[in-house]
Amino acid sequence: MSKRTYYILLLFLLGYFVTEAQTNEIKVRVDGLSCPFCAYTLEKKIKETGVVEKLNIDFDEGIMFLNLKEGAKISDEVIKRKVEEAGFTVRKIIRQNSEEQNLK
Repeated sequence: MSKRTYYILLLFLLGYFVTEAQTNEIKVRVDGLSCPFCAYTLEKKIKETGVVEKLNIDFDEGIMFLNLKEGAKISDEVIKRKVEEAGFTVRKIIRQNSEEQNLK
């Protein structure tokens, strides 16, 4: 292989891994959060998935921040189902790679 081919391959792989790393951070706008007890209920449901490394909930703003474990994935449908099981409604899911979904 030529040097040019190696450089192209290297750039492709770097771009792939950067994109994959970015999707490990998810921001979820949740309707109905109003107190620490609400946040705790939601946290328990989300952690049941087993893929969350770090979870922060800002109940004043109604936003849940998820950091997934290395190599872990979670679909928007699973997030939405777990939020609904906790008694809340998902309004928006924003993945770090700017993939955005409004749920109304």
